[in-house]
Amino acid sequence: MHNTIEQQESILIVSAGIMQIPAILTAKRMGLNVIATDRNAEAPGFEFCDCSAIIDSKDIEGHVAYAKEIQKSHNLRAVFAGSDVAVTVAEITNALGLPGIPVEVAKRSNDKASMKRRWLEDGIATPFGEEVSSLREAEEALKKTGFPAIIKAVDNAASRGSRMIRQVSELPQALENAKAASRTGTAIVEQYILGVELSVETIVWNGQHYHVGMADREFGFHPFHIETAHLDPTNKPLFEQNEIYRLVDAAADSLGINFGPAKADVILGPRGPMILEMPARLSGGFHSQYTTPISSGKDPIQAVMEISLGRKLNDSLLESKKNLFSMCGGVFPNPGKILSIDGVEEAKKIQGVEKIFVTKKMGEYIDPYVDNGNRFCWIITSGKTQSDARDVFEKARSLIKFHVS
Repeated sequence: MHNTIEQQESILIVSAGIMQIPAILTAKRMGLNVIATDRNAEAPGFEFCDCSAIIDSKDIEGHVAYAKEIQKSHNLRAVFAGSDVAVTVAEITNALGLPGIPVEVAKRSNDKASMKRRWLEDGIATPFGEEVSSLREAEEALKKTGFPAIIKAVDNAASRGSRMIRQVSELPQALENAKAASRTGTAIVEQYILGVELSVETIVWNGQHYHVGMADREFGFHPFHIETAHLDPTNKPLFEQNEIYRLVDAAADSLGINFGPAKADVILGPRGPMILEMPARLSGGFHSQYTTPISSGKDPIQAVMEISLGRKLNDSLLESKKNLFSMCGGVFPNPGKILSIDGVEEAKKIQGVEKIFVTKKMGEYIDPYVDNGNRFCWIITSGKTQSDARDVFEKARSLIKFHVS
């Protein structure tokens, strides 16, 4: 049963996990009636919503049917991608006539093979890569990419199914893992570029690219591609930032993203910046949700929600109001059963610690770190410099102890 909302505008947020809570609270602050969906009946974001529905984020048919059902009764005016669900959101907005991008553009931004083909055709700087379905095709692709190479899932997030390889003997297992993580049953074989990776946040509206910010990313647990931290904003010089933004804008145009967020993963290597991926959504990993607002005072979530409602983009939401640095770093205790967790409350009291998230509890198991989905403890800090933010992180991390068996 649904409560009838006659005047108040509603927004549908697809996904209601811990990382979507800032979006839900932002929508509430904007005076919107907030409806969220998630496959988890105990999704933490549901606590802050006006209405909720248990629907898997990838269930397009279910979401479209639900959105049509509530469109009039709840005055549904916008849909927001709370996680990696750009295709689901586009299917809803297209079906209901709400602001958004074409479905084919959303699908292209969610499919690494389509993305790669388009960029290579358009001459966008990106590592060479090919979609493969068999071991023989993968071996042929490796002759073109050389080593090291990275084997990726075609349509998954959080580096699920991704692995770097340095020799042919590592290919069969890496290919099997990538294909298993792809709904397409295929994989990408791609050049592995050594360099510094950045997360780049942009919003496209009314023919203009708005540059929200970029963060330096750090990785570990090779050969798996697991982000261990990011620092926001980047410490790269302005001329390099401008070069990166030019590439990101061209990549978005190439994919056809002409409305809303275009979040890019960029590698800065020996040949200059190269674009790796670009989903049509804001960044995850507590980036747009926490480190950007903490470091700069910018509010990309509200900016995207405003245009999703059909309003004019509010430039002031993307203007710097603070001049700080923020770090989001992971804590990676050894895999095993958690016997106890100590020091979290003490760490929260350290000056400069903004947030600490722990999503596992005693009695639960820590899985091996093979993708970003297995991370479960994050510390978010701030400081006047990147070094200050990192020092606060290290101090907090030293206090948090996971005892495992």
